[in-house]
Amino acid sequence: MKFSERYLWASVTLSLLGLVFVLSVDKVKAISTDGEKYLQILHEVVAYIENDFVEPQEEKKIYIGAIQGALQSLGDPHTRFIDVDEFKELQNETKGSFGGIGVELNYQENAFVIVAPIEGTPAWKAGLLPQDKIIEINGKSVKSLSQAESFAMMRGEVGTSISMKIERKGTKEPFVVNLIRELIQIRFLRSFYLPEKETGYIKLVQFMGKDTGKEFASAVKNLKESGAKKLIIDLRMNPGGLLDLAIELADLFLPPNADIVSVKGRGGVLIKSFKSETRDLKYLDLPVAILVNGGSASASEILAGALKDNNRALIVGTQSFGKGSVQSIIPLSFGAGVAITIQKYYTPSGISIHGKGITPDHVINPVSANEDEKYALEKLFKKNLIRPFLETHSEFNESSISDFKDLLKKENLKISDSVVKVFLFNELRMGTSQSKPRLDLDIQLSEAINLLK
Repeated sequence: MKFSERYLWASVTLSLLGLVFVLSVDKVKAISTDGEKYLQILHEVVAYIENDFVEPQEEKKIYIGAIQGALQSLGDPHTRFIDVDEFKELQNETKGSFGGIGVELNYQENAFVIVAPIEGTPAWKAGLLPQDKIIEINGKSVKSLSQAESFAMMRGEVGTSISMKIERKGTKEPFVVNLIRELIQIRFLRSFYLPEKETGYIKLVQFMGKDTGKEFASAVKNLKESGAKKLIIDLRMNPGGLLDLAIELADLFLPPNADIVSVKGRGGVLIKSFKSETRDLKYLDLPVAILVNGGSASASEILAGALKDNNRALIVGTQSFGKGSVQSIIPLSFGAGVAITIQKYYTPSGISIHGKGITPDHVINPVSANEDEKYALEKLFKKNLIRPFLETHSEFNESSISDFKDLLKKENLKISDSVVKVFLFNELRMGTSQSKPRLDLDIQLSEAINLLK
């Protein structure tokens, strides 16, 4: 059976956070006496709603609400009802090309929380960040919509627009972003040799793609042949993907029979453990550092946790997302389905990833704007001065930096030189995901290289 932690919607990617099994409905247990009693009460309540409620109601909507309420009572945002249309789409897993905005989401507290935007996609270009909350879709509050209705609004034809209101920590007021859905073709991996540091750099966007494991191994081989004596694996903003792939990549750097990850079910019962294998292709002596941040989730955390606990890699950056539960996708009657959390991931040292994440060996914060600088940038966006500037400045160079400083001076705004440089570099590369990393702008990468012996 193929272990996959996620499916891709036509307009949005929603993580299912783990192994996905499709089970048969014949596992449904007989209802207890109490269950029969409350089921009778439910039917009576529905009857009163249909006959006496002041406004006529659709019977289907009432029962779906009851089902969703039952699942929400578990307090787990990943256990949820899947309506007929959504379940059909779940069964069509894509292979790296899909229409949408390119954002990985969790549903929490009546809002969609962004795990990570996928690099090079509309969401990434718009500057959406991990932990951003989507509170409105096309002017409608997410609180007033079911999850299925929200997904339906996010789906749409390539080339059509979608408006979302975003609530962001540290930003005084929610703001609106308008995106155009694209046919998203993801390049999952890219690599660069940094000769000045004798270091290989691999950026993994997602743990997806049938050939990504082979491409990763080939990239490591090529980097070593180019002269790399160290390796940086960049998992920042990587929301996860296939469990099999995380295990395959960890295996490259671990001796045979080393623990990689274990899966435990109800009561902490061990379901399965995964260990490294004996194989010809291994990189046991190559120093490795892994970059993580709040957008690194699930499969990213499995790889980072496996290499960290086996003392095989330094973890550098900031705390990862903490997405380590396993959902079972179960078909129900009449074409509907349900996702139920059944298991959790544990690192080799026995620590649950879920809700905690991976703590870096070396916490290095990136260059980021303070509150006043965020306000200044927000003001520039609101006055529609950023886009015209970027349209006339296509390259990141001293001239662009100087002109942006002039714009700030004209608007009587102040932003530090380091924040200006990082902001412009990120904005000007958003049209492409092929930019070689800049050590002078990426303090986390620079420090990771220096930490490796």
